[in-house]
Amino acid sequence: MDNTVLMEPTLVPSFDGFFISCVLYRPASPRGIVQIIHGAAEVKSRYEQVALFLQDSGYCVLVSDQRGHGDSVDAHFVRGYMPSVDVLVEDQHIITRFLKDLYPGLPLFLLGHSFGSMIARLYLGSYDHEIAGLIMTGTPCYVRGIALGKAFVRFLMLLLTPHGYGMIATKLTTSASLKWVCSDPEVVKERLHDPYRKNFKYQLQSIYTIFDALQRLHDWPSYHPTKSDLPILSITGGDDPIPGGERGLSDTERSLKRIGYHRFSYTVYEGMRHEVLMEREKELVFNQIKDFLFSGAEQT
Repeated sequence: MDNTVLMEPTLVPSFDGFFISCVLYRPASPRGIVQIIHGAAEVKSRYEQVALFLQDSGYCVLVSDQRGHGDSVDAHFVRGYMPSVDVLVEDQHIITRFLKDLYPGLPLFLLGHSFGSMIARLYLGSYDHEIAGLIMTGTPCYVRGIALGKAFVRFLMLLLTPHGYGMIATKLTTSASLKWVCSDPEVVKERLHDPYRKNFKYQLQSIYTIFDALQRLHDWPSYHPTKSDLPILSITGGDDPIPGGERGLSDTERSLKRIGYHRFSYTVYEGMRHEVLMEREKELVFNQIKDFLFSGAEQT
């Protein structure tokens, strides 16, 4: 059977009646589920290649547009406006329950990229019992001084409203050089011309949400782990500045272990940049993810 035809646009109602726009990739005989959370200023369609690969490997895959991105918009959550971190985490939990109702008994894994990996890490604070493993790509590390950044954005929100824009918004979603994104120039070109992402700019509330997520990576008391043996894998590119290099990866490992997770591993692919799922040699990453899923499913 050609699994590529089993792709379904799906709307998942969240706790407040907002509809989350998703794409569901169904295999003929699913062995597990992968729930993908995209990064900042992204959309679900960018994950089609990895989703099709995992679908062909026997996994049901769902990719969602986070609120304020892609097609997950309405009169309130316009493109570029994100709610609080807690709402974004709860949206993902609603999606988890939707998938588990669809395929009861199958192991479910989270795959989060960049900002999406931060949402996935915060998801662990309340819902680690729901998943069989976590995969993070291009995951940011904790940033010292982020509390001051949050305070500055809060001040700007008072001046300009949460829906306002400031120089900080432009700096966060645009860059004079996109060489750090990917070594494949076609991926960089796509970023510049995608109608969903061209001229995309976050409102101040969204920037506050991103800074809040970063700060909470070190808010260890707010986590209440129930699965200390949960397997967690981090995959980064050696030329990606976002994870913070060796020091940043060490901080991520220490943070997760301090929370209580002791099965953390990471791989750094030299020559790759931030978007390891879209690099020229992305098949190496795809196959490592598949191996991780297979081994995790065997232990559930």
